[in-house]
Amino acid sequence: MAFKTITINEKAYGLLAGLKQPGDSFSKVIERHVHRPCANAGELIDKIWANPSPDVDEKMIDLVLKQRGRRSNRK
Repeated sequence: MAFKTITINEKAYGLLAGLKQPGDSFSKVIERHVHRPCANAGELIDKIWANPSPDVDEKMIDLVLKQRGRRSNRK
């Protein structure tokens, strides 16, 4: 694996360091958070299907759906 040396300012370093998880390298942090924009809709669809959706609380979704359309009690 090839390596490159880069220079970043203190603010950028602090941002990267704050995103590190135990056992992470800075390369892993960058790969996790920096994504190339999709060139077309096909690439976007492929990217969506390749990444699983986050864990979702089904009870919370049901609650939100049940309360849609109800008026707020705020005055």
